[in-house]
Amino acid sequence: MNMYRISGSSSITVLFPEIEKCLEAYYGLIDDCEGYPEWQKKVQKELGGTVSYITLSLDEVSRDIAVENSPVFRRFDLEKQVYFK
Repeated sequence: MNMYRISGSSSITVLFPEIEKCLEAYYGLIDDCEGYPEWQKKVQKELGGTVSYITLSLDEVSRDIAVENSPVFRRFDLEKQVYFK
């Protein structure tokens, strides 16, 4: 698949629910480690790159819509400086 092909399976309506589930699972881990900052850092280091890469699959318009409509995506958007240093 490249950027010049169009596929219904790569539309935002199909992809976003899966992206949102990944973000929810990721932040579930982060929140579970709330009292253990060293574990939070490890989860960020080990999984944060993958999570941020997944979110990069959205174009700007889709990202704006996701930030408006999804609390977990809004949280990622507010904390993205952790992943994009």
